[in-house]
Amino acid sequence: MNPDNSTNAPFVPRFDNMLFVGDYATHGAKRFSDRIAILGDTGQLSYRELDEASNRFAHHLLARGFKPGARVGYLGKNSELLFVALFGCIRAGCVLVPINWRYALPEVTYVSDDAELALLIYGPEVAPVAIGAGEKLGAKLALMSTVEPSGNEPSFQQVIGAGPSTRPVLNLDPDDGVLQLYTSGTTGKPKGVVLSHRAISIARWVEMGAPAWADWNDDDVILSAMPNFHSGGLAWMLIGMLRSLTCVLTADPSPANLLALSVRHDVTRTFIVPSVVRLLLDAVEASGEPAPPIKTIYYGAAPMDTALIARCIKVFGQCGFGQFYGMTETAGSVTFLAPGEHDVTRPERLRSVGRALPCYDIEIRDPSGKALQPGEHGELWVRTPTMMKGYWQLPDATSEALLGDWYRTGDGAYMDAEGYVFLTDRIKDMIITGGENVYPIEVEAALRLHPAIGEVVVVGVPDEKWGESICAVVEWRAGKSATLEELREFARQHIAAYKLPRVLRDTALLPRTATGKLQRGEVRKQTARW
Repeated sequence: MNPDNSTNAPFVPRFDNMLFVGDYATHGAKRFSDRIAILGDTGQLSYRELDEASNRFAHHLLARGFKPGARVGYLGKNSELLFVALFGCIRAGCVLVPINWRYALPEVTYVSDDAELALLIYGPEVAPVAIGAGEKLGAKLALMSTVEPSGNEPSFQQVIGAGPSTRPVLNLDPDDGVLQLYTSGTTGKPKGVVLSHRAISIARWVEMGAPAWADWNDDDVILSAMPNFHSGGLAWMLIGMLRSLTCVLTADPSPANLLALSVRHDVTRTFIVPSVVRLLLDAVEASGEPAPPIKTIYYGAAPMDTALIARCIKVFGQCGFGQFYGMTETAGSVTFLAPGEHDVTRPERLRSVGRALPCYDIEIRDPSGKALQPGEHGELWVRTPTMMKGYWQLPDATSEALLGDWYRTGDGAYMDAEGYVFLTDRIKDMIITGGENVYPIEVEAALRLHPAIGEVVVVGVPDEKWGESICAVVEWRAGKSATLEELREFARQHIAAYKLPRVLRDTALLPRTATGKLQRGEVRKQTARW
């Protein structure tokens, strides 16, 4: 198979004056020194304070003797401190590894060990898990609380409040890794995606250069409740900082909180998943108060139907919409359905994820790697200068995903004659619930540890609130059974809460092939009939 058999390399514009991600805070400080850069739940930083705190953390890492490429973890809910850690790591030549704060102890321990973290910064809300991981990994993992010094280790707040505030002089290579994000793994173990300065910076530059962003101005205020251990949440915050805007950041995605923050801070742009949009609309209507001045709602993870868009326009006035589709491996968005393309008279277009952004080359291919024609169904392949460097220490997985310059997304799709991409299924069986990616094999592995379960298959089922719910279809051991709550409580020891099943079905016998292999597709069909 020739992975480059049909097109030339993707268009790459000149980036002679491109602002690199590590410079966003410095750029903001030069433009609007005292403007609030990040307004968090428990603290805030101006662009000058963000820039200086990042420099202090960089000096601290260098003083500890951290070499280029050293991994620093961050475990905690959304906070302005994560971005201090990110920019500080970049300026010291280190790599930040944000960890999902919902992870259970075995998951945090695995990621910390796999990433070879030299230091794990953690928030007070996850202290027991962080300390537990430290105890399991021993002296090779140093722990630093954001608020409390421990032994000879100062707190993160102490570190960024003292020391040199000037930027360290360091020769950085744009192709060095600066961020390592862990994605759910098809084998049940998360994989570390390594992203470079160049990849992240080009991705944000391309997004901000799209015509749909032309109406943004310096007075815009963005709101983010998306987790910052995900590429989508990080990208949205970095877009705001690239524009030197005030970014309202919260760890509480409840509709009441999002509404209160939007009203209090005159939020004009936000990025949320459609399931949260519905709940936000409910909150606005229930409040009886005027809607906040939101100009654009950006979303991803699932399409928006015409009824929901019409309801948004009714509540928020002439509110625009933009849909992102992307992945961690490409440093962010691959396609974009622009506000002008959200036409309720064209409902078929609203089912698409938009068209390729500049710098992104997209093809639909068959299993042999042959490019397909418009309307033909296959797998979505992507080629881009924002591609990951690879999966951390997983050369085989990297080689499987990257063929030549092309990345195999694992998403089933087709493209129409105008270049609009329509997703049809998930070749890798991933479930998206409330904007979180969950692989069934990971949930199944946790559930199989329960003494009452003989065999289990996990599938996604439609859910109006969450997009999809996790459904466990179980064969019980002879004479045994358990309730959904009992299974959830058991599995909570092994996997994050958002991965726990919300639906339980039992069956006398799960469908299998002649060789005994479980047939997930047949189980999915069965759940659709129940």
